[in-house]
Amino acid sequence: MAGYPARVWTNRLTAEQADLVRALAARAGTADGIDPLNEEARFALREDAGEHVLLTGVPGTVAGYLQWQPAYGTAQLVVDPDQRRRGLGTSLLAALDDRPSRGSGTQGSSVNGIWAFGDLPPARGFARTNRLTPSRSLLIMDCSLAGMPAPEVPDGLSLRGYADADAAELLAVNAAAFAHHPEQGALDAAGLAARMAEPWFDPAGLILGFDAQGLAGFHWTKQVGGTGEVYVIGVAPRTQGRGYGKVLLRAGLAHLRRTGSDRVLLYVDSTEVVAIRMYESAGFRVARRDVLYAPDDQEQP
Repeated sequence: MAGYPARVWTNRLTAEQADLVRALAARAGTADGIDPLNEEARFALREDAGEHVLLTGVPGTVAGYLQWQPAYGTAQLVVDPDQRRRGLGTSLLAALDDRPSRGSGTQGSSVNGIWAFGDLPPARGFARTNRLTPSRSLLIMDCSLAGMPAPEVPDGLSLRGYADADAAELLAVNAAAFAHHPEQGALDAAGLAARMAEPWFDPAGLILGFDAQGLAGFHWTKQVGGTGEVYVIGVAPRTQGRGYGKVLLRAGLAHLRRTGSDRVLLYVDSTEVVAIRMYESAGFRVARRDVLYAPDDQEQP
């Protein structure tokens, strides 16, 4: 096809390429009403993380982009709204068959799926055309903070904001709480530092709960442009069943309300039934879904 963009793999984007990808994502986000790249993908644009496919045609432009995360076996892709329905998305998907890590035997070299944020109708059509089926979904839930009650902190539990000396204990509790979670459970010191370097980070909004044995759990809140987020809630496995998750949730929501948020959202895996019930009891409702689509000849969980 005349003028069909060339497909280029790279494990390190130049600053110019990263800016072109951000501009492409902004155009797609405006057209679709949802960001095509999640937080992790945007970190990778500036940290030489992951592997990348660019569809380049006209010099100084990017018509399509795919980011591959070998550690998780997942990809995210986006096509310029003005270049759609030309097979560019399928071309990006096909790039996974000749990715650099293919056949290397390294962990995460198999394709676990492609994320569809918002699971929009075009994404579902793309999945059907390419024989991809849902394998995992994240629920995006939200609620109003109006009238949200203050937390009732039980005896033996104390709450405070984060301090630098808490880093090691926070990472240990996070790893234990999310041992089953492929992304959150992998958070390390570098990842923690990167997130704490973000302009939205507020130590007072990372609420830690301590009991006599140390860190019992935490609620990391996030606030951007007046919108609050339950960024991460983690409870040490040794404390499960004591209701600490609910206490930490309420404490974080109270903090977000005090600091100016009137609504709050969160992301939760659709299989986390206990957590979903806790959020529903606090007034959260499902606003949308993000779906991981996997090859339909792959064994599903």
